[in-house]
Amino acid sequence: MIEKSFKKFTSDIKFTDDTYVIIGSGVGGLTTAVFLAKAGKKVVVLEQHYTPGGFTHTFKRRKGLVWDVGVHYVGNMEKDSGLRRIFNYLSDNKLEWDSMGDPYDVAYIGGRKFEFVGGKENFRKKFHGYFPNDTVAIDKYLELLQNSIKKNLLYFAQKAFPGFLSIVLGPLFRRIQSSISKRTTYEVLKDITDNQELIAALCAQCGNYGLSPKESSFASHCIVINHFMEGGYYPRGGANRIHETIIDNLESLGVQVYIKAKVEKILTKGSSVRGIMIDGKEYTCKKVISNAGARNTFLRLLNNSRNNKKYLDFEKINPSTSHLCLYVGLSKSDQDLNLPKYNIWWYADKDTDHILNDKNNLIKDTLSFAYISFPSAKDSLWSSDHPDQSTIQLIGRAWYSDFSEYEDKPWLNRGEAYNEIKEKFKNKGLALLKELYPQLEGQITHAEVSTPVSTRKFSNYSQGEIYGITHGPERYRTRVLKPRTHIKGLYLTGQDITLVGVGGAMGSGVLTAATIIKWNMSKQFKEIAAKY
Repeated sequence: MIEKSFKKFTSDIKFTDDTYVIIGSGVGGLTTAVFLAKAGKKVVVLEQHYTPGGFTHTFKRRKGLVWDVGVHYVGNMEKDSGLRRIFNYLSDNKLEWDSMGDPYDVAYIGGRKFEFVGGKENFRKKFHGYFPNDTVAIDKYLELLQNSIKKNLLYFAQKAFPGFLSIVLGPLFRRIQSSISKRTTYEVLKDITDNQELIAALCAQCGNYGLSPKESSFASHCIVINHFMEGGYYPRGGANRIHETIIDNLESLGVQVYIKAKVEKILTKGSSVRGIMIDGKEYTCKKVISNAGARNTFLRLLNNSRNNKKYLDFEKINPSTSHLCLYVGLSKSDQDLNLPKYNIWWYADKDTDHILNDKNNLIKDTLSFAYISFPSAKDSLWSSDHPDQSTIQLIGRAWYSDFSEYEDKPWLNRGEAYNEIKEKFKNKGLALLKELYPQLEGQITHAEVSTPVSTRKFSNYSQGEIYGITHGPERYRTRVLKPRTHIKGLYLTGQDITLVGVGGAMGSGVLTAATIIKWNMSKQFKEIAAKY
């Protein structure tokens, strides 16, 4: 596949007063850009990295090996689904998806295997088989998931309401949803079952939102589990096809996406946006949409950050988890090595909370938790572009405090102690992979590890977090994680105003665009329903 090149930002670029300047080219920013451009708005997208796409970008190493950095699978991509139709609209029908089939996820918990398959009734049948004495609890769990859908939709819808509706209906919609958002996942599940192994199995996919059952809001759990209830999908041609196809569409609409355009400050005058700063130079603009994350926006980008910190009260809204990731390249194809398409959630035992919050995991000799993904096996185009090669990723939870001393050291030269941490994680990860798949012995051609400071460097998240703001109950108590901010001309988009993942980020883009162009969005939804 021919790689697409992207334009670098230059100092002679200017913005008009009616230009919407979007900071960050992740899915949230790109989605907002498409909807605004289709509504006739002037838009430009600025990306600080050397490649666009946020967590949809990929990276290469020797011999053409490629890995994704954030998109491991996406749900709700069945043909004619609402999410699929919107992505068709965003990409002008150029983005295609491969189904992962069944099972799409497999959990190993204390040596026992659980398969996750697409379809609610298929899920019910599987788990009834695994837990024949807990069928009532399983049915109740599925009922809770179903009942959560409308409650969560009302919660997100009220974020786009203009002033009057926000005052009148906002409190009601938030109160309806609070019955599921204010309680942790464990608290809810403990009400329906005392079987800790069942709770562990039902929460095996909790890494998708980065919190253990006793930490996470049940609302977050419901959204993510419902998202994957019909199975998992992977972008055909790799995760990078998500942003490449959307950017192609944006360019046809007259929107330019610039790389190496790191916005250092959002400049304000009084309570209004007056411009941005890049490389020390000020650029006048009056409309800014930040896809850089709420914490980055209010604590780092705004020039009056002291007041904004008080405004957001981040003592109650923490950043999400960070991670270590092992990237493995192999000298044979997925077919030859008999590698699966499904993801693996591996837990040493059923005490999920203890495992995911064990801060001594770095010094132990074996891994107690791992998420394993096989990106090359999921992509139907991989074998033709990369014959006799395959790739694996293995992710473990990390804490930024263990790596903060290395944050200011140069990339690829952070010292021996840092390299030792990476080497130990690599060896533990490879040992687990070979335990699960002995046929990998002698076939590994490349193995490297990224850390939270790697994430910090490339994503610009200060704590190396991968899911923005935490998905605990406190996330839902705040009133500031919404598209419209207290600063005139400044809007937010991205996973912080909705939820984690590609689907969540896309939803944020729709929400932000709806906040700006209001009822004109109905024209675009009619077009999506009719043509896509």
